[in-house]
Amino acid sequence: MKRSRLQLLITALLFGATTPAFAQTPGSETSIGRQAQATPATRTVFVKMDDISFGQKSIDVKPGETVRFVLKNEGALMHEFNIGKAESQLKHQREMAALFKDGTLTPTGKAKSIVWREHFTAPSDSDPPGYPEVIEAKHDDPNAILVEPGTTKEFVWTFADASNLNFACTLPGHYQAGMVGTFVMR
Repeated sequence: MKRSRLQLLITALLFGATTPAFAQTPGSETSIGRQAQATPATRTVFVKMDDISFGQKSIDVKPGETVRFVLKNEGALMHEFNIGKAESQLKHQREMAALFKDGTLTPTGKAKSIVWREHFTAPSDSDPPGYPEVIEAKHDDPNAILVEPGTTKEFVWTFADASNLNFACTLPGHYQAGMVGTFVMR
């Protein structure tokens, strides 16, 4: 009984971690833009992440432009590159804090946990009570990507004709420490 409650809790956390504002499928259009595929004509912007700052405070973009962000985390902590408006990023911060509180995320990465699955056949005396399965936390918001310490990741985004867009790290305390920048629409 305890195992099935734990499995239900883990499933609810993994699937309930996004809000409707972020629950878009990759490639689907939102008011701020959408994830995209890079092409040879895609402009590349390099973004350095450190503890606790971005290498730049603003990035110029054009409505309809597709930008390939190369995100290099040179810090000791995990960071997020989240594209959005300030009000949605503040809401996302609460969700990220809950994921830290329950242990789904750690300061340096996604947590892994072991869940025991039960056998669906009649067990014999020699059968173990089940089998272990390693579950890794998921973070699949289409407008954001997590970058672990010492890694480099790419994120491609096509910008809509939206104003007041930011890029921010919404991990607990990072935004408040100034890990936020603005997109300037030109």
